[in-house]
Amino acid sequence: MASARLLGTRAGSSLRFFHIIKTGGESLELHLAAHPHPPLDYSHCRRAATGSGWRRNLSTSAGAACAAAAASVSGVLCAANCECCASDVRVGGGFNGLLIRSPRAHLLSLFSHCHTAHTRNTWSRVAADLPQYAAEVVLRATEHACGSYCGTSFDGNWSAALAEALAARPRAEALSVLPLHNTQAHALSCSTAGGSLGQHFRVLGGAGGGADALEPPLEPALSRLHAFEWVGLTDLLEPSVCLLHYQANGSLPASCDCRAAAPLAMPRFNHGVERRDHEALPAHLQAALDEHTAVDAQLFAAGLRLLLGRLRRVEEATGASLLACVDWTKLHRATYYIPGLWEGPGALSSGSV
Repeated sequence: MASARLLGTRAGSSLRFFHIIKTGGESLELHLAAHPHPPLDYSHCRRAATGSGWRRNLSTSAGAACAAAAASVSGVLCAANCECCASDVRVGGGFNGLLIRSPRAHLLSLFSHCHTAHTRNTWSRVAADLPQYAAEVVLRATEHACGSYCGTSFDGNWSAALAEALAARPRAEALSVLPLHNTQAHALSCSTAGGSLGQHFRVLGGAGGGADALEPPLEPALSRLHAFEWVGLTDLLEPSVCLLHYQANGSLPASCDCRAAAPLAMPRFNHGVERRDHEALPAHLQAALDEHTAVDAQLFAAGLRLLLGRLRRVEEATGASLLACVDWTKLHRATYYIPGLWEGPGALSSGSV
């Protein structure tokens, strides 16, 4: 049981999931809906939504209508989907977990969803998920009130809109809706008690005393990341969920062993948005992606090392084969640009975890 204690297993516990937008939370929910353990528990999110400091943060220079709309959207999304600030939901005890995603893929997914919702909606996409469309309508109304449009322009050409969005910089002394800057680190480091209006917004400096930054400090984000008992990666979703089952139940589903006839295959939920390949972009846009996600990149590198090390310990504890399922070529292709991850002292390789 020493290995179990080392991994922080919580047999029979529910998972208090913290949802960073565009990291695969809906896919995890679909999977867990078909499994009795661990059940998802969002009660901590509802407490965060009702007990946060949003009402104290309505003095931004963006105007009362903008701030009130942002606070309302933040409260609803925190309560319903646990899209909160991590410091607002991290209360003592329980079994807590989150997913993070490789930075280029995450930014492109966030931008593509915004761009689709604004310029490429279809009746079939709307009909396929009416609650999602309703949420997008509310968020678009908030954007209009704030004069900020979730990092996207209205150019129907996707690559041109991306280039324009990456070249823009949110206005100082304003509330910005989903700026394309280190969104995951922001979610882990923001605090409504400290002046933020939540995961979807940045209150950027000025007379209102805004507390958010386009480049959040890395150390607080890393500290909160390591406080979660389970850390999964969207890019390694199946191994991550196998780790979750072991930590929550003390055992592995047979499908988690790479030698199984039918290995675990997670559902993928894409919001009706086309997935984009970062390598298909020109070099200057790839560089711009990296400039916008420098903090997220280091956060992801820490999460990847954490996950691989825990999977190795589960292999040692159970005799199952987990790391053999990792497509190292695909993982390298998704993350080779992250500084220090694959080159230099302490770099990863398929045999170094």
